[in-house]
Amino acid sequence: KSSMATCRVCMAKIPKEALRIGHQQTDAGAGLLENDLTAPGGPGAAGRHAAAIASATRWHHFECFPRMKGAKWMMANLPKEPGSLGGFSEIKKADQKKLVQLWKAILGGAGGKGATATPTSAAKAIGGKRKAAAQSGDASKKAKNDAAMAKLTSPQGVLSAKDYKKVQALEAQLASSSSALLQAELQSNKQVSAGKKGELVQRVAEGRTLGSLPGCPRCSKGRIHWSRIGGWFSCPGYYDDSIKGTRRCFFRSQEMKRGKWKVPK
Repeated sequence: KSSMATCRVCMAKIPKEALRIGHQQTDAGAGLLENDLTAPGGPGAAGRHAAAIASATRWHHFECFPRMKGAKWMMANLPKEPGSLGGFSEIKKADQKKLVQLWKAILGGAGGKGATATPTSAAKAIGGKRKAAAQSGDASKKAKNDAAMAKLTSPQGVLSAKDYKKVQALEAQLASSSSALLQAELQSNKQVSAGKKGELVQRVAEGRTLGSLPGCPRCSKGRIHWSRIGGWFSCPGYYDDSIKGTRRCFFRSQEMKRGKWKVPK
């Protein structure tokens, strides 16, 4: 692949030959301007054009793909095995192994729900112990799953060996912090504070190590995102209340001055 593709999660460019995962909406054209007679090219041309754009493959860094959608969507839509993905057989064996590990980490938290019966008092006591044991087992499984995911999605990228070691140590330390505390620290440093806990941990660890990200110099309202994979700073845009939607910003740079990070006492 060329290096022109942009990751739809972090909005940074995807380096040439880097492992990437694509997502395509198969029903993107439903209801899109089907009866538009004003579009050049005849009836429905605008709808077909919009559908073609909407159904185009959206590429993601391997490390960013787990953040493309929520856990429920992933469970409902991802194939059970990555081997069924288009192009899987064409990538390197090492990359195939990474994909298998990633799939296992993404889908590892699945659990079925069976029918339940009304328990007797004796069964309640036994059931309570079993439930506690099951919950303990689930917590242990989740911890292992989270650790596996962190290892796969927290690469060194452009970080120096020293900074990477520090970031890893901070990520391990911050893993026990609550999302509320992590968000508060990000907000006090005027950083993006939305996202899953793993993303918050990563942002705080990078911020403490490298410094805070500045505001967007182009649109002046968007929050800068940074990807350690390619070292790109980018701005996805900002919410504009006047149009009740996002105004896209296409700012990209590999050079930006960071600010001082405020660590809460």
